[in-house]
Amino acid sequence: MRITVRPKRGWRRVTFRIPDETFEKIGKLCERYDFRVEEAVRIILLHGYLDDDPEANETTFKRLQEEIARLDGELYELEGKWSPLKFRSYYIAMDNQNLAIQLSAMIAENKRLREQLGLPKRDYSEAEEKIHYYLNFEGRE
Repeated sequence: MRITVRPKRGWRRVTFRIPDETFEKIGKLCERYDFRVEEAVRIILLHGYLDDDPEANETTFKRLQEEIARLDGELYELEGKWSPLKFRSYYIAMDNQNLAIQLSAMIAENKRLREQLGLPKRDYSEAEEKIHYYLNFEGRE
């Protein structure tokens, strides 16, 4: 298998030859650990996991498996910390959206009452910017 790597800028490129059996092993590992093959090859090339010694490949794969297991553990730990934060932040955002709706209604009522009482108009542009910010919550995460 030939892999050609191009830089983000420039015209140079480098071509690597990977034996088919090694590429198949990478493919199997990618399926097992749910990686894309392109991403795995990129990680292997960037972090120097390949050695010229053919016997080192097995130790390299074992080392990679141990590192993946360690990273999986870290991932689950971070996921455990992140999930409650995401849940809490979603409900805080929904509260902010609800308050923005209430504030919008109060500003409209205030404008109507000022008009009826003949009082001068006030500038609510700053509050209206915040209202628009919180009411456009749907597209962001």
